[in-house]
Amino acid sequence: MVGISELSKTVAKKTDTTQKKARDVIREFLAEVVSQADSGQKINLAGFGIFERKTQSPRTARNPQTRAEIKVPAKKKFVFRASSKIKYKQ
Repeated sequence: MVGISELSKTVAKKTDTTQKKARDVIREFLAEVVSQADSGQKINLAGFGIFERKTQSPRTARNPQTRAEIKVPAKKKFVFRASSKIKYKQ
């Protein structure tokens, strides 16, 4: 798995900047994506995908051990839909 530090090394080399600056930009970008999604906006990055918050409806589930029904409340999920340009890239 690749983390922010590994990404920042690569970005720093490709953009001729420091690893710290690249890491700060990546973190700020991700924070802004989450902030915009939390405020109800869809974030469309052309050729990459769409980030958004969606509300999952309340539902009834079952405990697999006891088979008892459980009420699961509605919740907000962070969703990413990949662009077809990266989804089917070979």
